[in-house]
Amino acid sequence: MKNLLKVLLFVAFFLLGNSLFAQSELLDEVNSRRIRLNKVNMTVLGTWAIGNMVISGVRRGQTTGTQRYFHEMNVFWNVVNLGLAAGGLYGAFNENPAEYSLYDTYHQQQQIEKILLFNLALNGTYITAGAWMRERSNSFVNDQVKQDRFKGYGNSLIVQGSFLLVFDLTQFLLHHQQAAPKLQKLLEGVSVDQDGVGLLLRF
Repeated sequence: MKNLLKVLLFVAFFLLGNSLFAQSELLDEVNSRRIRLNKVNMTVLGTWAIGNMVISGVRRGQTTGTQRYFHEMNVFWNVVNLGLAAGGLYGAFNENPAEYSLYDTYHQQQQIEKILLFNLALNGTYITAGAWMRERSNSFVNDQVKQDRFKGYGNSLIVQGSFLLVFDLTQFLLHHQQAAPKLQKLLEGVSVDQDGVGLLLRF
C-alpha cells in the first residue's frame, strides 16, 4: 500500500512538474514573440521616419508653395516618429521575456493592444485634421503663403496619418493573433474559486 502511494505521488509530482514546465515555456514564447514584434515594428517606424526626414529635408529646399510646406511638415512629424521608434527599440532590447509571470504577460499584452487601439483613433483624427486644413486653405484667397501652408501641412497630415493607421492596425493584428490563443490556453489551466487559486491539470 505504501509503495502504491509512493508511485501515485511520484506520478502526480511528475505530471505537475511537466505542466509547470510547459506553462513556463509557453509564457516565454508569448513574451519573446511580443518583444520580437516590437523590435521589428519600431525598426519599420524608424526607417519610415528617417526616409521621410532625408527625402523631405532635401525636397523642402528644392520646392516652393504647397510642396515646400508638405515636405516641411513631413520632417517635423517624423522627428517625433523617430523619437518614438528609438524609445520603443531601447525598451524592447532591455526586456527579458523570462521575467514575466502569467499575470504580467497578460497585463503587457492588454496594455499594448489598448495603446494600439487608442493610436488608431488618433490616426483617424490626424487624417480628419489634414482634410480640414486642405479645405480651410481655400478660404485664404488673399494670402497665398497661408493658403500654401494650410494645404501643404494638410496633405502631409493625411499621408502621415494614413501610414500610421495601416501601421498600427497591422501591429494590433499581429500582436493579438500571436498571443491570444496561447494566453487563452494558459488561463484555461488556472481555476479560481472561494478557496483560492489552483492549477488545473488536463490529461
